Amino acid sequence: MANAVEQLQATHTSLIEAVKAGDWQQVGELDRLCRQHVHQAMQDPQRDDQQVAVALESLSETYREVVALCQAVQGKLAEELQGLQRGRQGAKVYQMFN
Repeated sequence: MANAVEQLQATHTSLIEAVKAGDWQQVGELDRLCRQHVHQAMQDPQRDDQQVAVALESLSETYREVVALCQAVQGKLAEELQGLQRGRQGAKVYQMFN
């Protein structure tokens, strides 16, 4: 069981590093691995519930931070897209009068 929790903690650490690096493809892969490790840890009949709870709470906090970061990035991208669309519309109006 400790092995499943250790794997979860190691994958969690890698997930944090991938988020910091902005490697979203790696984040997706590590997310999948985290889910597998959580499943394995929860299925182990000899699991240490306290140890699993601590690992899950830490992982949950990381996910909250990642979701907040993704929402901030999404907002910035939306603003950039709106700016591009306004620029394109302005260029069309300019071309109409030339």
